Amino acid sequence: MQLLFSHANGYPPDSYRVLLTSLSENLGVPVGTHAHRPLVSDEPAPTFLTWQTYASDLIERIEGDAQGPVWLIGHSMGAASAVLAAARRPELFVGIVALDPVLVPTRIWFWARVFSFFKPDAVPIVRRALARPHVFENSDAAFDFYRGKRVFAGVSDRVLRDYVAAGHVEQPDGSVTLRHSGAWEACIYRSVPRMTGALKAVARPMLIVAGESSDVLNAERLSWAKAINPAVDIESLAGGHLLPLESPEACAKATADFIRRH
Repeated sequence: MQLLFSHANGYPPDSYRVLLTSLSENLGVPVGTHAHRPLVSDEPAPTFLTWQTYASDLIERIEGDAQGPVWLIGHSMGAASAVLAAARRPELFVGIVALDPVLVPTRIWFWARVFSFFKPDAVPIVRRALARPHVFENSDAAFDFYRGKRVFAGVSDRVLRDYVAAGHVEQPDGSVTLRHSGAWEACIYRSVPRMTGALKAVARPMLIVAGESSDVLNAERLSWAKAINPAVDIESLAGGHLLPLESPEACAKATADFIRRH
């Protein structure tokens, strides 16, 4: 059995160390990780880049490993790009576990895309990405900064330390710099895809694990997803959009249980 994890926008794979360790212990096999383009490319971030590019990168990664189809576990855009990839190349996937995936209904997607086209930096989440600090005096300073942010309120100190270590590179003077730039983060936010066709096309076992207090995947969007593809299983756990970082052991158990059932 091959397991591959696909991370969220701005959260490098090792941010999920607790989740991945717990998942490996639950299933008795290692979990491979896939680093998306912003972490491995030397190219400057474009204004827009279709998420099909990340799907193509996933397809290339799975084909390159040449070890057969995978169980793909993804968070946020990592889960959405897996859905896009599985719709195109179903034979590469045994199934998908999508942890609070980005699933935007067509009507909302259309107007968001129109607005982003004319005012690409006006959306608040894009402005925040572009304004985030990229350099800290040291890792402790980075930790203290993130510890005070509301988005990380439900994340334990242990997991937040993992995020700081995974998301920053230590420099010779002891300072740390951000690995996943705000420009790339903003590009991903601007380029959120239409998911209706891909979600409908997924013919492999798929579980959506939603955060009960998620501001990305609310009850209305879950109902929409189920209507688009009634075969999709849905489970909710306590937490928000950062569910795999807030409740990593619970996410690992839900994921392992679903994989064992299939």
